[in-house]
Amino acid sequence: MNIMRLKFMSTLLMVFPLASLAEVECRDIITTAEVLTENLICSDTPALTIEGPTGSLNMNGFTLECRAPDRGIDLLGTGAVLSNGIIEDCSIGVFVNGDGFHSVQSMTIQDSFDIGILLLSENNTVSGSTVTGSINRAIDILGANNSVIGNFIFDNQGGAPRGIAIGGDNAFVSQNFCDDNEGAGIVIESSSGGLVIQNVVTNNSQTGISMEGGGQSDYLVAGNIATDNPDGDLVDSNPDACMSTNLWYGNIFDTADPSCLE
Repeated sequence: MNIMRLKFMSTLLMVFPLASLAEVECRDIITTAEVLTENLICSDTPALTIEGPTGSLNMNGFTLECRAPDRGIDLLGTGAVLSNGIIEDCSIGVFVNGDGFHSVQSMTIQDSFDIGILLLSENNTVSGSTVTGSINRAIDILGANNSVIGNFIFDNQGGAPRGIAIGGDNAFVSQNFCDDNEGAGIVIESSSGGLVIQNVVTNNSQTGISMEGGGQSDYLVAGNIATDNPDGDLVDSNPDACMSTNLWYGNIFDTADPSCLE
């Protein structure tokens, strides 16, 4: 019986490896499950790389501070996981690339010189995170089929900042709180097929939820609360906004341009 138990435990460890407590250092390429044990100050770029499918990093509440004007953490391969930490003073806090299906969970990204989280690959998820103090964009969605759910996006101040910028097709943006950004709360750029639902977008310096005139199609913008945005709570700059395949429905707002937006 004891031998059988040992064999069973050995099999479990092979299939579900335990997180390592080995010290994570700047410039590391993480290919196993790791737990951060101390704050890091890194002058390398990227400061860390997590490579899936086996690489993950639980930052365990610790902080990564960049001293180089570039990237904090790169996610490469497929299915890398980053969670539970703080990244600050990077040009790009988290650079999500590779083959996609990565996950960024319960992170705080603050004071990025350019972009907080850049989603370049496809099928990634950013959830339960806070992005604040970005100079340009808090979350920039460029790849297709990305999900941004339940995040706090606030006080991103710069020349032309955007809370959440959607440039990839079939994005799912839901249950985010976008407040007090110097610019727009959520901007839908040239893309199609996305869902922007049940977000709260308030007190931004320009627009709340805006669709730039890039011929977007097949969007559903529904169930959002957008108020106190001086250049318009709901804005669609396409010339055919009232007759397009984009549906604005069931939103709570004060102002809309054009007035057909609901």
